[in-house]
Amino acid sequence: MKYMILINIVRGVRWFLNILSWLIIANALLSWFMDPTHPIRSFLMRLVEPIVRPFRRLTSRLNTSGFPIDFSPLFAYFAILILLEILSYFESYLFQRFMLFG
Repeated sequence: MKYMILINIVRGVRWFLNILSWLIIANALLSWFMDPTHPIRSFLMRLVEPIVRPFRRLTSRLNTSGFPIDFSPLFAYFAILILLEILSYFESYLFQRFMLFG
């Protein structure tokens, strides 16, 4: 019973991170075409910015030689992909434990 509860929590977190990764991609793509004050864009920025902000501080230290592209959404996306992979392994471990011990 306790394994199924943990499995469902991990699945919910993975679902949330999956949606968040798509929102980061959508916000990055829309930044090329939409003004930041557009309602859709400002909504996406409010959702995504707390995740991207720490990576923006990291990329500000990198010397990009005046390159006009912000790499912080890409780094945030990669971090989420790594977390998703770790959670996937954890979920399969919990599922194996559930199958063995019920």
